[in-house]
Amino acid sequence: MTASSMVLEPCRLDDPPAHGAVLVSRIVELHGDQSTIQSSIRLARLFIRTTATALCWPGDVLWAVEVGARLVSNGLRHGMPAWTPRSERRLVLSVAVTDTDALVIDVSDMNPLFPDFPAAARGEKGRGLQQVALLGARVEWFLPHVGVGKTVRAVMPLHPHHL
Repeated sequence: MTASSMVLEPCRLDDPPAHGAVLVSRIVELHGDQSTIQSSIRLARLFIRTTATALCWPGDVLWAVEVGARLVSNGLRHGMPAWTPRSERRLVLSVAVTDTDALVIDVSDMNPLFPDFPAAARGEKGRGLQQVALLGARVEWFLPHVGVGKTVRAVMPLHPHHL
């Protein structure tokens, strides 16, 4: 399995989010076909591990890999509308480091709906997002400014034990 695109690009610094201004990010597009879930998750794990290391993120890279893998798994399982042809199903994974040394993992899927996000985050609709929070990430979701679908974001701050 290969990624459709991988780029290293500086991000806009004009609108710094609460977790700090993004300094640099890497993006990969993953295939969203149900038959490729495991290979897409493996690619996501490799991508997150190499990206966090290449961007010199001083946090717990293995925890970040696990957080990202769970978001990708959720996106592949729940973020692909059934009416989308299998060959057109895509997921976009972005990993960024902020000026506060937070790691931001974004997974954008093709489904703009996220029914009962608070219950999902509490673990009442599966365990994925709850486990992401237990690994130290703050989880949120939002609709894109352009395009379709939604983005689920996990922000992993640099904890004091990483200093």
